[in-house]
Amino acid sequence: MDAISEELLSAWLRLSNVINNQRLVEGQSFNQAQVCGLLARAQEKGRSLTAGDLCRETRILKSQMNAILSSLEREGVISRRRDEQDRRRVEIALLPEGLARYMRSHQRILNLVDRLVAAMGRDKIETLIPLLHQVVDTFDMIQQQEV
Repeated sequence: MDAISEELLSAWLRLSNVINNQRLVEGQSFNQAQVCGLLARAQEKGRSLTAGDLCRETRILKSQMNAILSSLEREGVISRRRDEQDRRRVEIALLPEGLARYMRSHQRILNLVDRLVAAMGRDKIETLIPLLHQVVDTFDMIQQQEV
């Protein structure tokens, strides 16, 4: 293994640990917050999502997603309802309190990201964003080739 691969892996793991372990969201797990974020963005666009949609977007296993959705439903954050036109489809929506809770956490995270941009400089961040997207897309492509 080449030294650059080790350095990339080390940087990737450090970033993952910072994001996952800094408790950026309050009162929710990282996965719960991620699900709420997807639901909030879908609702803004007038769309609804199913558990399958959420699994595809997050790459969370169906059994794990069901546990996440059940806990969010018990906490009064989401609701599930059958689509009236296709009874097999169960739509998931953020309830008003769930959306408010998500928005509070999201704003807190955005404030941290604003500080990151200020500390690193807008030019560096504007260069970094497409690179991060390219890394994720390339990684996805490599993984799909292995399947």
